Amino acid sequence: MSSRISLFFARNAIRSPAARPSCRMFHATGTAKVMAGDKVPNVPLYGSSPGDEVDLAALTKKGKSILVFVPGAFSPGCSARHVPGYVSLAPKFASEKGVLGIYIISGNDAFVMNAWGKELGAANDKVKYLADPSLKFISALGLDFDATKFFGNKRSKRAAVFVEDGTVTKTWVEPDNTGISISEAKSVIEEL
Repeated sequence: MSSRISLFFARNAIRSPAARPSCRMFHATGTAKVMAGDKVPNVPLYGSSPGDEVDLAALTKKGKSILVFVPGAFSPGCSARHVPGYVSLAPKFASEKGVLGIYIISGNDAFVMNAWGKELGAANDKVKYLADPSLKFISALGLDFDATKFFGNKRSKRAAVFVEDGTVTKTWVEPDNTGISISEAKSVIEEL
């Protein structure tokens, strides 16, 4: 019996990172979660209005940036803790880590994101609030999830993504999609 168990574990053991195939593995849903080595998607986002199209792939092509994904503007966790952490630490991200821009991204419309940005403020104009109302950008990174229970539709997982010269180099995606722990600004700045 023990030899059968040993054989089972030997056949099903997780391979070491060096032995894993170099191709990307996809989730059963068909959407892969963003990971180091990915490029910033060339999908438009929106600034202060639906006519204010923003090409984040172009904005992050040179230098260091942080993309912060939130489930919803004006929601308690996003407004009270997650985004204010990035706003308050924006000068430190810039001076100590060389971050040129912090982009707060949500599946809300441009008007909502603009109003939310005005309410929360920006530090040294380094923090930008961007709308992805169709979730095309968020979905391209595999960061969408069914939030019908809370928001009535799909939304973005809570996450932070560090980008250098247009390429993702580090990610912090909340395991439960909405919690605030690993993607919190103070955790991210400590790891950079």
